[in-house]
This record gives sequence, structure tokens and C-alpha cells, in this order.
Amino acid sequence: MKARILGLMAATFCLPCVAATPAPSVIFSGALKELPGTKLVVVSLKLDPAGKSLPHPHHHPGSVYVYVTQGAARLGLKGQPVQIVHVGESFFEAPGSVHTIAESASETEPAYAIAVMLVPDGAPLVTPEAAPVHRESSR
Repeated sequence: MKARILGLMAATFCLPCVAATPAPSVIFSGALKELPGTKLVVVSLKLDPAGKSLPHPHHHPGSVYVYVTQGAARLGLKGQPVQIVHVGESFFEAPGSVHTIAESASETEPAYAIAVMLVPDGAPLVTPEAAPVHRESSR
């Protein structure tokens, strides 16, 4: 039941979200006795081919470690260059980092990865970033 709720949360808050991509599957979720108030959540990810996803900037409440299991992924954080992460390589997101790009490096094939997340109890897995407010100049 707990895994199902986490899966629904991930689908609701997008990790990495687009309507055409199936929601990530929660592989594991459990409390960490050595870090009270924190759980370890592991999800599988399918990253759409390059250019097929809408931008979806978001952040996570804790650290995230991503390990690419198939293909190559384009992953990026706000203020940093986009990285190409190949099979067997990994990517780290510090708590609160704004994740700006998560897609396959291929224009035709998806990439797959596993994300290991530290999540404070009660926190959502993903929080979308608010869209910037554009103000018209007053004349």
C-alpha cells in the first residue's frame, strides 16, 4: 500500500514528468533507522527520447543518486552544464537542486535509470518549480 501511494505521488508530481511517459515504478521504500524521519525510496525511470519531453523543472527534498541502466541520459541542474550519463555511470542531485533536464540522449530510443532518493517523512518525492512570473512594464 505504501509503495502504491508513493507511486501515485511520483505520477502526480512528475519524475521526470510528461503525459506520454509512464509513471516511474517504486522499487523500494523504507525508513532509515540511522536517519530518523527519513526514508530511502528507489524508483525506476524511463527517459523519453531527446526533444520529446516538455520542460519540467523540479526539485527533490533530499539527495538523489541516478544510475543509468540502459542507453544514455541527458541530465541537468540549474546553473550547471547538461551532462550525458552513459550506462553504468551516475548523476547526483544535492537537496534542493533544480533539475531542469531529464531525457534520453538519443533522438529515437528511450534511456532507463534507477533513482535512489532520501526523502524526509511526509515530503513529496518531487516538487515542480513555479513558472516564472512575467510582468509587463508599466507605462
